[in-house]
Amino acid sequence: MRAQKRNKIAALVIAITVLLTAGLAVALWTADGTGSGNARALTAQTITVNATTGAADLYPGFTDGDVHFTLTNPNPYDVEFDSMTPGAITSSDPVNCPASNVSAVGDTGLSLPVSANSTSGAQSIQDVVSMSAAAPDGCQGVTFTIALTLTGSQV
Repeated sequence: MRAQKRNKIAALVIAITVLLTAGLAVALWTADGTGSGNARALTAQTITVNATTGAADLYPGFTDGDVHFTLTNPNPYDVEFDSMTPGAITSSDPVNCPASNVSAVGDTGLSLPVSANSTSGAQSIQDVVSMSAAAPDGCQGVTFTIALTLTGSQV
């Protein structure tokens, strides 16, 4: 009988423990949250056009010279340029060959890609630089730097 009493007491203790635990679980309140969060757009960084030396192809009267450069893209997305507008031209020897001996024209329909967070390999735009037919002998071996404005978009 004593064993039966112990079993009943043990069963009663287990039952009370289960009920108390269930009561505590039910007593915990649920919670909700409302409000707002923020997402922020980055500010696009300027892509740098860096002049490079390409093949020497200018001579007096030649109208199909190329301009050579690389592109440095600090943005986290790829960009492709599709047009170019030339700006000021400088000469590496302005005394013997003023920059006025060279001109450049814009171009459209280009495909100049630059990957995210990188510097492109050598790029060029063909047939956009001309040398005056009156260019003097002092222009031989002179390098002309052409400011470029490229227009394109994220790809």
